[in-house]
Amino acid sequence: MEFKYTDPATEFGDGLAVIRAYHHNLLATGERLLKLSFKISHHGVGEAAAIEAIDLHQHYTRANTLHHADEEQCLFPLLVGQDLILDGMIERLTLDHEEIEQWWAELAGFLATPEKISDMDRLVEVAYQFERLQREHLTRENEDFLPRVEEQLNVFHRQQAGQKMAQLRGLSAAA
Repeated sequence: MEFKYTDPATEFGDGLAVIRAYHHNLLATGERLLKLSFKISHHGVGEAAAIEAIDLHQHYTRANTLHHADEEQCLFPLLVGQDLILDGMIERLTLDHEEIEQWWAELAGFLATPEKISDMDRLVEVAYQFERLQREHLTRENEDFLPRVEEQLNVFHRQQAGQKMAQLRGLSAAA
């Protein structure tokens, strides 16, 4: 079976729209992850659960990497040094990325090889911690960070960020 990654962003004319599309997708994917971890903990790893685990692994591997790169390489550089509050937010969000990636490193092992899952309690704990951190991070961005960024960035800078995001994916700027 082949797993295909579908980018949550469908167009890149506005970098903030790309960020919001990823946030929406990652929040929904987090719900799937928690449901799957509880399903596996109660019923073991059947074929359907194994397929979903591998699908989640493939999705998170690509989506989190792209999302963090979108922010750290395309959005944050446009903002650093303009506003002390934003600078503090960016520092905190970057630290969040590191912590999320630490939990992902362990969770990825479970999802990549679901047939080897033997410690169901640890799977649930790791999935919960990863999803909780990611959800809190995305909520902080949606409620505090992005509204402030919208005030700072003009249309040109939003387009510029979107073009850089497209380039990270090997797409043309018009994608």
